[in-house]
Amino acid sequence: MPTPPGQSSSQPLPTKELGYFKKIVKSYEQKQYKTGLKFAKQILATQGFSEHGETLAMKGLILNCMGKCQEAQECVRKGLKSDLRSYVCWHVYGLIQKTEKKYDEAIKAYKQALKLEKDNIQILRDLSLLQIHIRDFDGYLSSKYELLRLRQNQRVSWLGYIVAHHLLKEHTLALAIMAEYIKNNTPPGYDFEFSELILYQNLIMREAGQSDVALQKLEENSTHIVDKVAYMETRANLLMDLDQPKQAEHVWRVLIDRNPECLEYYDALQTCMGIKDSLESPKPQLLMLDALAEKFKKAAAPRRLALYLVEGEELRRRLHEWIVPMLRKGAPSLFASLVPLYKFPQKIAVIESLISEYVKKMDDEGYDKVNLNGVSQECEPPTTALWLYVLAAYHFDRCHKTELALHYIDRAIQHTPTVVENYMLKARIYKHAGDYDEAASWMEEAQSLDTADRYINGKCGKYMLRAKRIDEANKMLAKFTREGENAASHLTDMQCMWYELESGRAFRSVNKYGEALRKAHHIEFHFNTWIEDQYDFHTYCLRKMTLCSYIRLLRMEDRLRNADYYYQGAKLAIKIYLRMIDRPDDMNEHSALIKEGMTDQEIKKMKKKLKKQKELQEEEEKKKKEKETKEEGLQRGPQIDAEALLKTEDPLGEAAKFCHNIHTFGTPKVTGYALCAEVYQRREKVLLVLKCLNEGTKKDPHHPLLHVQKVKFLKAWPTYDLTGIVKDTALSLIETVFGAELDAVKHNDKYKMEHQHEFPARLAYAEAQCAIDPSASVVNWLLKSVEDTTVNERSLKMMLKLKDGIEYGKYGKWSKDDNEKLRKLVNGLFPLALDFGGGVPHKSPSTNNSTVESK
Repeated sequence: MPTPPGQSSSQPLPTKELGYFKKIVKSYEQKQYKTGLKFAKQILATQGFSEHGETLAMKGLILNCMGKCQEAQECVRKGLKSDLRSYVCWHVYGLIQKTEKKYDEAIKAYKQALKLEKDNIQILRDLSLLQIHIRDFDGYLSSKYELLRLRQNQRVSWLGYIVAHHLLKEHTLALAIMAEYIKNNTPPGYDFEFSELILYQNLIMREAGQSDVALQKLEENSTHIVDKVAYMETRANLLMDLDQPKQAEHVWRVLIDRNPECLEYYDALQTCMGIKDSLESPKPQLLMLDALAEKFKKAAAPRRLALYLVEGEELRRRLHEWIVPMLRKGAPSLFASLVPLYKFPQKIAVIESLISEYVKKMDDEGYDKVNLNGVSQECEPPTTALWLYVLAAYHFDRCHKTELALHYIDRAIQHTPTVVENYMLKARIYKHAGDYDEAASWMEEAQSLDTADRYINGKCGKYMLRAKRIDEANKMLAKFTREGENAASHLTDMQCMWYELESGRAFRSVNKYGEALRKAHHIEFHFNTWIEDQYDFHTYCLRKMTLCSYIRLLRMEDRLRNADYYYQGAKLAIKIYLRMIDRPDDMNEHSALIKEGMTDQEIKKMKKKLKKQKELQEEEEKKKKEKETKEEGLQRGPQIDAEALLKTEDPLGEAAKFCHNIHTFGTPKVTGYALCAEVYQRREKVLLVLKCLNEGTKKDPHHPLLHVQKVKFLKAWPTYDLTGIVKDTALSLIETVFGAELDAVKHNDKYKMEHQHEFPARLAYAEAQCAIDPSASVVNWLLKSVEDTTVNERSLKMMLKLKDGIEYGKYGKWSKDDNEKLRKLVNGLFPLALDFGGGVPHKSPSTNNSTVESK
């Protein structure tokens, strides 16, 4: 007979106190925490029960729910110590450990509770939830078996046991249990939950490699499947797996009939017809797309896909037929549909030729009289000229012809001064040209034209952050937060990661590395939150029968840190931690204010002034936080101290925490593996360095940043003293990554010769050369690389990378004259880039606009 709560063998309660205890449990379940504490106090005040274990445990559980974590921990531990034979105390102790994210300790506590109360359903459920949460599939299977044994009539028990076998890839057992369950639970008619069960069964069959059986079962149960799109997509994929392309082609065509804009359907149809990879002769693909375009006259997808397959005069004809109607409609997505063509120089030339022809026609005949089709029909609507100028601005901006892009966007603004998107495009052109101040000013002008648009408000804030106008950006973004609320706190609560990332980069650019680190840790916090959030779905998805979605959720969570936002945030943090080691003086945000030539007295005075300013600022922030806490009870969001982050004693260890997630969970970015290799090399983790280099080499063996890390490793390799299996593994990986060439100098020289016309590779060679020989001079060679027209990829982004590398010391010592020469060279290439002395002379966008309007 199971012992009820409150009546553990060592401390049974009398009738009156037992009634109080039951009320404590009920109050906890109903979230009436103060009432629960009142009853707990009455029991603990009774003589002989001042240290009643289960009462103390429940009191601790309630305190934990009220946010008093430290007091709760002490109370629960005290209760457990008082009554080690109580399953309630062990269960509550496990719950407390779970809230502290100490999952291993929580699982141990649950298992101890089950030893005392073997068939307790609630403890088994809590244990199974934690086991699936940490992906202990064997333990999860065991717990689900016990739940099924105890509750054979509950659907959730059966489904949990099936899912456990599926996750362990025991497909045969999962299917056998599923078949048994379906045999006894087939509904007579329409049932959404049974439909989901059939689709889940089909998923297991496909993963088990039983495509033929899966197709047969799918057909047998087709009337039970509610989601017809999922049914047809599954059927089409199964037919393709079974090498029945004709039948699959028919299904994909039916799906295209339902949704002619879905690009995946066209891709699958081409695969079925065996024409997907016929790049040398795209005629079959064109015939197929043209037939579908004729059938679905309003569908844009087949006509757009055809553009990517043709060249020359055929491309010109199709582009004309595509662009002109879109200009007449004023479709903002016109340029986006042409972006894939910009990978090919020949196609760019055709686009530019057409745009120039249209513009010339407009200028010669007048935009109110011209017809772009060249046939004497109705004249083009006045808006056609507007969208033509916008398209031209987009095109020339994409081709890095800034002057022409600005010329055409100015004509668009002159044509219709009230179109907000035109001001946004002008801001974008200035951003690409490197003048972030002017870009932010024009985006602010766009925002002033439509103050109710949240998207434009967000864009304006982003551009202000790029221009290092952090306070102004926060004020701008605060327009769409609650009145009087701090924009940064609100956006952190909203998990707005673009803001965290841009804000972190802005703080880094003004030497506020502590704040920048805080933003990077906020991004880390968001991802951890999402991983924790899956906890509630483990029961919800089984209860609601969304089993296919549940499996996708689990697999998505397992690769969650593959996301680009996580990588960008981790990269920001890692680079700052490495800077702490390489350039500790940079961590003083006011170091830039202390200029060369200042006397000791002036420096002392400046430092005193800055210290006072900092104290006042900290006092103001403290008062603000206290006010927020008072108004809202508990402060929201992650509480991370920027100053504490900068004071870490082990920056390399902190960087390694981010690296661990990148290389463990994987990343599509080669630069991620290069960055991890840098950190692990400094920590002398040879096998981890080689693992990162190996993974990066698989993705891109010639990546510049990866090459730098390879050279650094080869230089350090002779200094490592490895033995046994570690040495054997390292030698095996070295052979995979480097082949026979293990000389750092020769490896670097070979890379230089193979990639001498690529500017990023030249930077990599220079950095690697300085790593091999710190006294090496690469200044003249890099300056020649900047002005050499035969060198590719001399983009503004690469020039900024060169400038930052020089300041960091990656490319040896540069004199003032060398830096000035570089500035002049880059200024000639990018005259608007602020970082190289360019930019637009100070002028007000609104003044410019009023001049345009007056014309």
